[in-house]
Amino acid sequence: MHQTSTPSHQHDVAIIGSGVAGSILAACLARQGADVVLIDAGTHPKFTIGESTIPFTSMMMRLMAERYDVPEIKHLATFEGVYAHVTTQCGVKRNFGFAYHREGEHQVPGERTLFQIPKVLNTENHYFRQDTDAWMLTVAAKYGAHIRQQQPVVDVEFDDSGAELLLGTGGRVAAKFVVDAGGHRSVLASKFALREEPSRFRHHARSLFNHFTGVRPFDESAPAGLKFPSRFHEGTLHHLFEGGWMWVIPFDNHPRATNLLCSVGILLDPRVHPEPDCSPEEEFNLFLAKYPDIARQFEGARPVRSWVRTDRLQYSPRQTVGPRWCLTSHAAGFVDPLFSRGMSNTMETLHALTHRLLDAIREDDFSVERFSFLQELEQGLLDFNDDLCANAYVSFGDWRLWNAWFRIWALGQIIATFEVSRAYARYLDTRDTGVLEPLEHAWWRGKALAEDSPYAPVLELLHETSELCQAVGRGELDAGDAADTVMARLREADFVPPGFGLADPDRLCLDLSPAGVLSTLRWARRQAPPEIGRLTHEGLTLFLRKRLGRGEFELGEEIKHALAARPLLGRRLRVPAPDKY
Repeated sequence: MHQTSTPSHQHDVAIIGSGVAGSILAACLARQGADVVLIDAGTHPKFTIGESTIPFTSMMMRLMAERYDVPEIKHLATFEGVYAHVTTQCGVKRNFGFAYHREGEHQVPGERTLFQIPKVLNTENHYFRQDTDAWMLTVAAKYGAHIRQQQPVVDVEFDDSGAELLLGTGGRVAAKFVVDAGGHRSVLASKFALREEPSRFRHHARSLFNHFTGVRPFDESAPAGLKFPSRFHEGTLHHLFEGGWMWVIPFDNHPRATNLLCSVGILLDPRVHPEPDCSPEEEFNLFLAKYPDIARQFEGARPVRSWVRTDRLQYSPRQTVGPRWCLTSHAAGFVDPLFSRGMSNTMETLHALTHRLLDAIREDDFSVERFSFLQELEQGLLDFNDDLCANAYVSFGDWRLWNAWFRIWALGQIIATFEVSRAYARYLDTRDTGVLEPLEHAWWRGKALAEDSPYAPVLELLHETSELCQAVGRGELDAGDAADTVMARLREADFVPPGFGLADPDRLCLDLSPAGVLSTLRWARRQAPPEIGRLTHEGLTLFLRKRLGRGEFELGEEIKHALAARPLLGRRLRVPAPDKY
């Protein structure tokens, strides 16, 4: 007989959804003494996409690991950490690669761009999510989280003292607060009709995706081009074309690989590429027929799962926080997997939510006001990502505009990574959570900043470029003219670090070499605006010193990077006193 009586025990927090977001949150809360229950309709291992990480995401993982004393989260922050401690099934990510295509034509080798992840920062991951998510669930259980799998939440009833979650098995779970990390099928979003209809997002895209075997490295199947520091196969490859893009995320792209699979998906603007009257696999083959050098990469490749095809992916929330509840990440909203920002936004949200939940538990105060900041945070993250993706899709219509927009995206990534790297290093030195406060009010989430903010010129450039892209999308401006304007702004800006080559449209690989590190540090000390200079210098040097000093480089490939960087340490990387800026 199913349990139907009111539960006698009330947990501090109930988390719906045991994916990476729910499990990391549960592990951090439980490690700090909270009574947490983690509930999922399914069971691990299970298929999930969202496999590619970025340096900002990995830095946030390090920070969460240190702040909440869950060292296992740090294993997820590097490829070597994952390989040694989590699973051998993941791929390595050394770059973001982009290849521009025109329908019916061969890919032009000079229309490829690559953002090389600096070795001083990280070696990123292609997560095989069914392994990493299952492992993270065991970490949450290790620290005392109560795990309930195959128990779908069908409703939640709230009152002034908390909530009761009604399970599909007939049971009930009581908690003082509910976090919905259940993704698109969010129970609370459905219960409270939280989805905006229609979505406010400008961006439109539908998708189809699968896992494959036998996908050839693009470096071997495509016409020869410029030699880059790493192969496209060693990173996340983006095939770009008018109205959409394809991801290629291999798990077999390193010598120690044990997983033969490759994640593949296509995102299409339905206004440009309406869904055809055929099966997803037939649509995929029709797509390959349009782009000969993508087709060559898939000669002999075979899908291994049932195809997934979706309608428009974008959904937005009118609200993410309410009395004793909060939606996180994809339960709140979703834009596009472009630029691998989904997990990044998740980690920002978890970082802001965890300490607020712990304070609420200690003080027995779960008022809406305590969590209202999460509403501002999540809506800002979603709106920023919407602008990023909508403008990128406009740029896919013209190589020149994409080449310019690529640099604007890279500039934002660089400055944001410097910011979190510096905060992490300062936190390790002081254990003062006050040094982390700027991460909760970051410039990249703002619609406007004070005129005296050191980041105001950066945000102004982002806004100007967004307006140019929108004008191109409306047919009011030529894409080449817009690209020329963007590149002129990058050349004029005094806040653009020189070592990456952002202002040079002919430099197709953005790579911070050792010489580039030194030139950037000299610029930071002598020419950059004071606060941007300080951020750049400390973002580059403090984190590297901490990693070496604390032994955070795992044995394997990353130790070689550390040893190679050793000549840069010491006198040349000494951080000047504040009055030197």
